[in-house]
Amino acid sequence: MVYKYIDIVGTSETSITDAVNNAFKEASKTVKNIQWGEMGKVTFRLDTEQKIEYQAEVRIGFKIERSGNTL
Repeated sequence: MVYKYIDIVGTSETSITDAVNNAFKEASKTVKNIQWGEMGKVTFRLDTEQKIEYQAEVRIGFKIERSGNTL
């Protein structure tokens, strides 16, 4: 078996957990066979009104399928 990983950043205006969930939700629309994930750095951004946007770096691992269109 061969596995691959990608690094993405999920965002949320409500929580770090939602930022991670959003990353997986969006990745699963185009990446098949997601098998694991790892959270990296967590950051935030303040807009002009001082509202926080949470940002979570997420590494997603998935199995490569040679006969199909994975990734």
